[in-house]
Amino acid sequence: MSQAEQTDVSRYYDLLHLWTRLNKGFRAFSGIEARAIHRWLDHPDSGDFSPATIHAIMLAGGLADTPIAALDAGCGYGGTMFALQAALGGCWHGITISPRQCAVGAKAARQKGLADAVTFACGSYDQPQTPGYNLIYGIESLVHSIDPARTVANLAGALRPGGTFIIVDDMPVDPVPAEFAGDLAGFKAAWRCPVMPSATQWSAHLAAAQCDVVDTRDLSGLMRPRSEREVSQAIGEVRRRRRWRDLLGLRRIGEAEIGGLLLERLGRERVVRYMMIRARKRG
Repeated sequence: MSQAEQTDVSRYYDLLHLWTRLNKGFRAFSGIEARAIHRWLDHPDSGDFSPATIHAIMLAGGLADTPIAALDAGCGYGGTMFALQAALGGCWHGITISPRQCAVGAKAARQKGLADAVTFACGSYDQPQTPGYNLIYGIESLVHSIDPARTVANLAGALRPGGTFIIVDDMPVDPVPAEFAGDLAGFKAAWRCPVMPSATQWSAHLAAAQCDVVDTRDLSGLMRPRSEREVSQAIGEVRRRRRWRDLLGLRRIGEAEIGGLLLERLGRERVVRYMMIRARKRG
C-alpha cells in the first residue's frame, strides 16, 4: 500500500472514531464500546445477534496449538484479541493503521491488566512482521489491501509451519452480475477496498503463500439484511445529509454510511458473501 493510500485509510478510520464520540447512533457501526468492528451475526446455536458471534465460530472450529502466539492483521480496537485471549490465554499482537484505534486498544489492555498479553502497534500489515506466530488472522481488514497476493505472502512469512491463517471478509461472487456492478464499485470506493478478491482468489493467494485451505465457510445466512425499500430510503437520507457534512469536512462519514448500505444490499442479494477461510501453513 502506498503512503498516500495508507494515509487515506488511516484518516478514514480515525474520523469514524471521532464521529462515534459525537454521535451515539453511530456507535454500533464503529464498535468502539464492544471494541469489535465486526459484522453482526446470528449465533448458530443461541440465535443471539451480536458482533461477537464470529469469535464463537472461530473458537468452535479450533484455532491453533497452545501456547498461542497470534497476530491480528487489522485489529481495530482489539475486541477479537481480548475475547480470544480470555478464552485461550496466550500472547496476542494487533496491527492497526489507525493511531486512535491503537491508543484506545492499548489503554484498554492496560486497564484490564493485559498489557503484556495483548499488544498493539500502529502500522500496515504489509510491513515485514516478526516471525514465530502460530495463528494469524484478518477479520474485515485484508479487504483494504491493494495487492492481496503480496499481503497474504507477507503475513504468511511470519507464520510457523503448521500454523493457522484465517481470513474472514466480504467476498464477491465471480463473476459479479452486471446489474450489481455499479453498487459493488460504489461500495469498494466508499470503504477503500480497491481489489476485493473472491473466495476462490483468496484461496489461490493462500496456496501461493504455502498455506493449504482446510475449510471454507459461507456465513452470509447468519446476517439480517433489511429490505430493499428500507435500504433505498436510508441511502436517500444519507445523501441528503452529506450536503452539509461534506461542507464541514465530514465527507468520509457519508462515504462510510453509503458503503455500508450498499454492502447490505449486495449481501442480501448474495452478490457479496461473508466468508471465513481457514488455512494451514505447509511444513
